[in-house]
Amino acid sequence: MTPPSRTGSPAIEVVDVDVEDTDALTRWSEMLGTAFMEDRPDPTSVAHRRERLRGQRLRAGAVEGRLVASLRSFDTELTLPGGRLVGANAVSSVAVLPTHRRRGLLSALMRTDLRQARERGAAVSVLIASEAPIYGRYGFGAATECASWTVDADRARFRGDAPRDGGALELVDAREARADLAAVHDRVRRRRAGELLRDEQWWNHTTGVVPNPRAWGPRSRTVLRRGPDGVADGYCTYTPAESWQGRVSRSTLTVHELSATTPAATRALWEYCTSVDWVRSVRAEDRPVDELLPWLLEDPRAAQRSGQDDFLWVRILDTAAVLRARSYRGAARLVLRVHDDAGPAAGTVALETGAGGAEVAPTDAAPDVELTVDALAALLLGGTSATTLARAGRLQARDEAVLARAADVLGTGEAPWCATSF
Repeated sequence: MTPPSRTGSPAIEVVDVDVEDTDALTRWSEMLGTAFMEDRPDPTSVAHRRERLRGQRLRAGAVEGRLVASLRSFDTELTLPGGRLVGANAVSSVAVLPTHRRRGLLSALMRTDLRQARERGAAVSVLIASEAPIYGRYGFGAATECASWTVDADRARFRGDAPRDGGALELVDAREARADLAAVHDRVRRRRAGELLRDEQWWNHTTGVVPNPRAWGPRSRTVLRRGPDGVADGYCTYTPAESWQGRVSRSTLTVHELSATTPAATRALWEYCTSVDWVRSVRAEDRPVDELLPWLLEDPRAAQRSGQDDFLWVRILDTAAVLRARSYRGAARLVLRVHDDAGPAAGTVALETGAGGAEVAPTDAAPDVELTVDALAALLLGGTSATTLARAGRLQARDEAVLARAADVLGTGEAPWCATSF
């Protein structure tokens, strides 16, 4: 593929990069490092990157043989409301060198990747946006949010009625315990809308089995929680940081990940974090916006939400497939007209929900609701209400009664959440 170039500028080609080709992977890593302000690659770092990216799709924009833009993607699964899983194309490592911006590089790479994802049968494409304004024009919409929390460990006293069940905690080496960690996450992600599949490769490079600058790190610790039946039902990975003011500890504990399958396991892990000796403050990022912790405390103000951001962005590739797969609140019939300049999700469909699931079919009927594909992505997981989108001018409903029905049927009882970085 050769997109149009500026007058007098060399043509740009979209090329595949073979991770087994050391020269090509080195040049791709060099370009990516320049764009992302990373160190220059050396043979060791390139070998480690090969292990992390083996089996994934690497593409580049090339000008006269020089790589000047990149995009990486791989197959995963996204959980929808109700616990149904759909095939997803995860996009990452998106970069264009400063010398070659505004030449259509990103558009060419993205068009190629989205088209091939649809051809492979992926229902959605997903990414984590480093810059929010970029991806809406490709049909991506912010579908999950995350929050940052700061906990005053000295004031964090747990309520007497907070769930507990007699399970046990043990400190483990995350590399050796990664099968237990993966099993916990898999149980969690299958019932939490917004979460993604993590394969063995993800666990190996996140726990540091395969060297990775973004691994949890040598100073991190992992505590595993087992329920009364002896089965792992939660874990927390964290890094402590010692600090003193005179002879008074001001030490902090940073939670990298806390995942649990039961409220009792959630309580046990948070209680552990707030009771580590010397720790005065516990910090956690990328947590759910409906975090359980404040509701477990005698003083909810001991846990302060210090920030909230979008996290997972979704691009719908098959409207009927995703609408048919998710669950809904009650029975209703809605005719949705989806506008999608790029094409694959465009059309008008009749959505009928009921106790037996959802039926979706093309229709020529007048729409009850009109919206763009990125707005539909914001609705898909239940993280944004139809009412909010309508008030913002992002969704048009036939009347207020239709809007209320859409907001009710498409809503969920739990905020979607994704804790999986890629």
